[in-house]
Amino acid sequence: MINKGLVGGQYKPLTDEQVKQIHEASLAVLARTGVQVEEPEALRLFTEAGANVEGNRVRLPQSLIEDAVDKAPSRVVLAGRDPDNDLILEDARVYIGTGGAALSVLDMETGETRKAVLRDVADMARIVDVLDNIHFYLMPVYPTDMTKENVDINSYYISLANTTKHVQSGVYTVQGIRDVVEMCERITGGSEPLRERPIVSFITCWMVSPLKFATDVTTLLIETCRQRIPVVLSAAPMAGSTAPVTLAGMLAQLNAEQLAGLALTQLAQPGCPVLIGPIPATADMRSGKYLGGSVELGLTNAAITQLAHFYQVPIYNSAGMTESKIPDIQAGMEKAQSLIQVALAGANFIHHAAGMLENMSTIAYEQFVIDNELLGMAMRAVRGIEVNDDTLALEVIDRVGPGGHYLMDEHTMRYMRTEYYYPSAVFDRQGREMWEKAGATDAWTRAKEVARRILAEHRPEPLDPATDAWIRERFASSLVL
Repeated sequence: MINKGLVGGQYKPLTDEQVKQIHEASLAVLARTGVQVEEPEALRLFTEAGANVEGNRVRLPQSLIEDAVDKAPSRVVLAGRDPDNDLILEDARVYIGTGGAALSVLDMETGETRKAVLRDVADMARIVDVLDNIHFYLMPVYPTDMTKENVDINSYYISLANTTKHVQSGVYTVQGIRDVVEMCERITGGSEPLRERPIVSFITCWMVSPLKFATDVTTLLIETCRQRIPVVLSAAPMAGSTAPVTLAGMLAQLNAEQLAGLALTQLAQPGCPVLIGPIPATADMRSGKYLGGSVELGLTNAAITQLAHFYQVPIYNSAGMTESKIPDIQAGMEKAQSLIQVALAGANFIHHAAGMLENMSTIAYEQFVIDNELLGMAMRAVRGIEVNDDTLALEVIDRVGPGGHYLMDEHTMRYMRTEYYYPSAVFDRQGREMWEKAGATDAWTRAKEVARRILAEHRPEPLDPATDAWIRERFASSLVL
């Protein structure tokens, strides 16, 4: 059963008129308030493109934004080492996966949190490699045993060696970007093969909300664009602190930030593949604490997806987060409500959706296993209900007739495996007696067993031995594992 790349868009929290209102408000923000830019190359590009530049304040005319939207590709391919894992981001096609930069791991054996290390990046990749409903591997943790200078090459190498799915992460130095690109060119067979089927992509958190370009990360953004590697424009203003408290106001500002970033990417490298990455965030206004599991997070991520569809630019956004510290009832409820909203909205690349706990600060191995089932259910909702002559089953109804049954009918046999989502044994569907005989365990316990088994048994498709040897020799001074 195909469980990825299905077409969403059924859920639209904004009307077409409201989408237009937010779009026009964003253009007004860029033309009147503008953005703050200190990175020299970005300032040069904006100046030469006709922006109104006064010192570090850059005001962007509507024509510049419209030109960027026209140049940005409406279709972006994020490839896996295995072509069966390729992602085709366009229109309202939906893919869901991990997300991260968490600093802590909930240890399966002790139940305590510990610092994330590079070995976790490798082991989590192996877990994700097995789980069919997780479509890509966005590195879930930042390995605290790495330095800024060696984290990029180590994280990407160990990830690519342990999964055949697409690999994505943030990047931290220009040299790190160049090293990862050189490595991936070797893996894919050259410069053009990598650009045709990019097995990696980069995240740049280039915006410090409200409306300020982060200088160092803007440099990384420009470098990535000129490498012609897909790049994510990640920005996450929080309503009430770094964006207006009203959801509409936050969306207007966030959309303006995204459009400013999009403009820079197309000035740096016209036609470069980009994912707009708006991550609207909300807070508990009683404490100021960020809320990953709020219903408003799902609502606003669904709404900003409509803006992306309006511009016809692929979107990277969030769902499946939780405030909960452990894989409990709260985690399941908070994750499910945002997953359903954002998937049905037709977001292309939904990250943070697997493994994440405690507002993006902690990852649990067993949570990947649990979330794999939630993602499968969300994708089943996206698939919707197929209505045609055969599925309406009028002939079948007539054949069975009043008082009959459909259990052994050919029509039942033909559709029973494909019409429904069947979770793994992690989600219990047995009667109580069978459940008790099996040990009366809960989903958390069963998920741990699955995670342990994967780590003990799964051996992912390795890199080509000659290529692996070349990488290890070329980056011998940097690689750790």
